[in-house]
Amino acid sequence: MEKQNVLYFTSYPLDPDNGGGMAILNDISQLSQLEKINLYVVVACQESSQIKTRDQLDKLKVKYYLTTNFISSTKKGNFLNRLVKTYEKVVRRLRATFSFQTVMYLPFENYNQVEHVSKYLTYLCNRHSIHVVIVEQLYSILWFKDFLNLKQRKIYLAFDREAEMIRSLALNFARNDISSFFKFRIFIISLRVSSFEKKVCKLANKCIFLSAADVPKYLLANEKVLVNSQVLPPKVMGWHYTNSMTVLFAGNIDYYFNSLAVKWLICELSPRLLRLNNQIKIVITGTDFNNMPKDWTIESNVHIPGFLPKKQLEDLFQTSDIFICPIDNDFSVKMKLVECVSYGIPFFATEPCLKALPYLSGLPILDINSPDEAAAFICETLSNKEVLEQLSHQILEDAFNFAKTRKDWWTKVILESREFKIGGHYLD
Repeated sequence: MEKQNVLYFTSYPLDPDNGGGMAILNDISQLSQLEKINLYVVVACQESSQIKTRDQLDKLKVKYYLTTNFISSTKKGNFLNRLVKTYEKVVRRLRATFSFQTVMYLPFENYNQVEHVSKYLTYLCNRHSIHVVIVEQLYSILWFKDFLNLKQRKIYLAFDREAEMIRSLALNFARNDISSFFKFRIFIISLRVSSFEKKVCKLANKCIFLSAADVPKYLLANEKVLVNSQVLPPKVMGWHYTNSMTVLFAGNIDYYFNSLAVKWLICELSPRLLRLNNQIKIVITGTDFNNMPKDWTIESNVHIPGFLPKKQLEDLFQTSDIFICPIDNDFSVKMKLVECVSYGIPFFATEPCLKALPYLSGLPILDINSPDEAAAFICETLSNKEVLEQLSHQILEDAFNFAKTRKDWWTKVILESREFKIGGHYLD
């Protein structure tokens, strides 16, 4: 059988310090090791992200192409041209009022950018005689206008439940003092995202989700759906018990769901821990102390060192007694927990977070509605070396056993897509 030529496209910058970047790099790494495919990676990102993205792809030793999703013009043009461009910009802004693109990561202020990236991707598909096209994230498909019409087999990697996440954020906005027009706009956007999501899932040959919780109800019984549970290779220098009395959390407060988690740690958990055992400290990394709301009372047992160098962050994962994840939603996979698994650090997470890690067993469940019980559990557990080491051993063993079952997973996905069937008709 001839090798399959596979093109993998994303518009997400490949930053290993970011959960999304980490998940994408993990997939690219696994794909690059397959003997039965020729892999070509294409990343469209802003110029400011290209150096880091290039470094990561060089490390993986894959064939790759970088293109920018922002094209700036240095030509001012004459007055009439500038007037026409100003008019077009106003029209696009009005049109964008009801388009979901503007809610996602980058606004589409210049539709020529989309044409540039899309034509480049189509050119690469033809140049390399691509058999399978993998596009990661719903937003990336907006940059690849021809994706859904391609003759090649199409695999859509869903990042999370985009439409539902927007609705969830909209509910939060609705509780704030914002205009009715903005609330209505968010509602329209969520409907458009949902419609586009359904179209993509209908036309793609395979739809791969990071968690079973992310599979839409209308796809639950569909044979094209797969779940790509994330697991990272174990760290050479993993976790070991140090009795540091440290509870660790990593997350940027600028991300809404992280801000809820940090608020719970500071306002609910820390005062209770302080009363039970003032030797226990909560360390929150990846968050700027100056961004903390002024009305949050930060107790003496909370340490916020900000954005740490890689070595210092690794030290925290290796020496903290436990990692805590009070994020109360099941959107996608929390890559911070996948990273915990690779270190073997014991962690205390909510039930929704654990849905994306079905291969783990016997872990304690965090209930953020019962902060007293959570504080008591932490106090009791941190003083018990045997319990923590047993948790660590169980996590590493479960991950090792699961990783063995994943050895040929991507190979099967790529090869099986050759005979994927819709409505009784084979696509090939």
